[in-house]
Amino acid sequence: MVFREKAEKDGTMGWVTMPDGSAEYMLICDYNVMWVPFGRWVASCEGGYFVTFWGKIVP
Repeated sequence: MVFREKAEKDGTMGWVTMPDGSAEYMLICDYNVMWVPFGRWVASCEGGYFVTFWGKIVP
C-alpha cells in the first residue's frame, strides 16, 4: 500500500541513467516493514511512514 501510494513521491522509484546512456525507471531503495504497537513502521532510505492497523498512512 505504501509502495503504491508513496514510491513515486518520496524518491523510492526513479529514473536511473545506465552506462550506455539510456534511462530506466526502477526501484532505487526498497521499503523495510517493522511491526509496532497499533500498526507498522514502513521505511526506505528516503523516509518513513506509520501505517495504522485500519490502513491510514501517517508521514
